[in-house]
Amino acid sequence: AREAARRMTASNGMKQIGLAMHNHHSAFRTLPDRAIRDTDGKPLLSWRVKILPFIEEQALYDQFHLDEPWDSEHNLKLLPQMPQTYVDPSVPAEPGYTVFQLPVGPETLFPEQGERKFRDVLDGLSNTIMVVETNRSIAVPWTKPADVEIDMNNPLPQLGNTHQGGFHVLLADGAVRFIKTDIVLETLKALFTYK
Repeated sequence: AREAARRMTASNGMKQIGLAMHNHHSAFRTLPDRAIRDTDGKPLLSWRVKILPFIEEQALYDQFHLDEPWDSEHNLKLLPQMPQTYVDPSVPAEPGYTVFQLPVGPETLFPEQGERKFRDVLDGLSNTIMVVETNRSIAVPWTKPADVEIDMNNPLPQLGNTHQGGFHVLLADGAVRFIKTDIVLETLKALFTYK
């Protein structure tokens, strides 16, 4: 029963992220870039910081120096203030660390550089993964512009040990699904691609 409650909390956090992604898309006509960048394109802060205003965390967002990296003296002080939305209660991660990450790579919804729009998703939003729950061993500081590089030949080792038997994914339509670790590999690979 306790694990079921933890799964529900994790699922709700991902739903909040999905809603924030959709509201960002409505406001800016695009999904967020995977990082807030400087004028040279160097990643400074995570997309998780960028969507703070869309998860009712405008006051926290306003405290960041958006022109400084995540580990600058000022921004590092904000690491302990990670919103509950990014907490997976099944993961005994260090404070300020999250397992909610973007699957990144050339075939995914989030490329190395630039932004995609929902209209770019040729597979259909309900068939494309937007956010994954990674293994606890690769949890990242929530403000750091770091996400999981998906190995398309073998994506499962990076996922699936947070909850017994599987892991949550947030699909581009905003739905959260629990993927079992015995999923057919080709099906999982197809879910990671956007076309």
